[in-house]
Amino acid sequence: MEGQPKQKLESQEALSELTLQTELRESGEYAYAPSASHWYWNMVDGKPFSDTQKAELLLAQKDELPYLVSALLERTCNLRCAHCIYQDEQSSRKASEEGQLAAVVEHIIRTMPQGPAEQRAKFMSAGRILRPWHLDIFKKLRESRPDVQLGVIDNGTYTKLLRTWPEGLQLDWLDISVDGTEANHDKQRGESSYAAAMEGLRHAREITRSREEGGYVASLLTLTNINAGDVLQVANTLLNEKAGEPLADKLNLTTMGPTNAINARLEISQLDFAQAWDGLKEACAKYNTPGNERVSLGLYRVEDVEKLAAVVGEGKFLESFPADEDKARERVTFRGNFVETHVDGVPVSYLPISIWPPEEFLIDADGAYRLAYEGQFTLEELRAGSQESWDGHSARDYTVTQLTPETDFRAVYEQAVDIYWQRFGHAKLDQEFAAFARIREKARQEGR
Repeated sequence: MEGQPKQKLESQEALSELTLQTELRESGEYAYAPSASHWYWNMVDGKPFSDTQKAELLLAQKDELPYLVSALLERTCNLRCAHCIYQDEQSSRKASEEGQLAAVVEHIIRTMPQGPAEQRAKFMSAGRILRPWHLDIFKKLRESRPDVQLGVIDNGTYTKLLRTWPEGLQLDWLDISVDGTEANHDKQRGESSYAAAMEGLRHAREITRSREEGGYVASLLTLTNINAGDVLQVANTLLNEKAGEPLADKLNLTTMGPTNAINARLEISQLDFAQAWDGLKEACAKYNTPGNERVSLGLYRVEDVEKLAAVVGEGKFLESFPADEDKARERVTFRGNFVETHVDGVPVSYLPISIWPPEEFLIDADGAYRLAYEGQFTLEELRAGSQESWDGHSARDYTVTQLTPETDFRAVYEQAVDIYWQRFGHAKLDQEFAAFARIREKARQEGR
């Protein structure tokens, strides 16, 4: 945050767990288990990770090919949201043309593996706004890989393209961000942005496959200190079926990770989290049923996990993250690099940022493969590589490689796993381990 001292970055010398991977593979001692499970047991037991266990954590991630390819198809935006990690940028179309973005996306999707039945391969436009030429990409993807699900995250202004929307092009899902009541959404995103979001939701089913075909409309609410008290009201607006078909089928909530002086001021505090949690529990009790959990919370940052633990009580929190294997089998699901559980009746999905790579294969607007939180830099800064982030990392740390229409999907992904671990993951694992140690200690004090 603003004024926070920068972290001293680790040496770029190769970590021993990186070199141990080959030895483990060749010895036959490594057996795949979800990377989240490799992460989980040491984390909840408090037993430090050995180099061998870290190597197994990396190998598990490499076995979990990302079945979501997301592309930042445009770097400019019509909004300037206070919570956004992106900066104000000019259109990136020229950089996209130079980087052969359309050809890169089509090649990556064409060559990505077929996902398992429960995890179909997906392509998503991750923002910031849709342009007419993006629709040609979607159309070609539908023709070349009809098995790949197509989705868009949008602020509602996609409706400007409805008149020229390709005939027959139906998305598998559409996610329209709604960040609070009208007043608070507009405060966080800009004047009249709520009206645009509602307009987008009202037209969403026109371009989305039906529920019978597996299609759905979702909404993402990014929690800040502006909208912490709005959760139940947003759920009522989006999910209520009394007036007919609801505006959305799902409401997903997440927290904002501060990356600059502006959005750091909006970070949700423990007090704010408690207010949001009350609304979340009410919304889940009202709209979730067994087999159809329409409201859920997704966490990435361990700082927010600590806030959750403090709000519900560290002892109760650990009942949802038990160290006992029998209890864990009943209460916890490991899905790739996600840990899924329920806390106070709320579905909570936690993806530890230390093991981020399997979540998505992220293609930036210039056709480069980049890592999580790359959006805190402009495209110009990323390509120059000299700018430093608020936590002391160089912009160059967020680029894996420039993709081409000949890139080997698996090879470059496995490279990304090692690069991410070297630059970010191993340090994040230490932070997560320390946070869970604090949670366990507070639970012990609570139980005295």
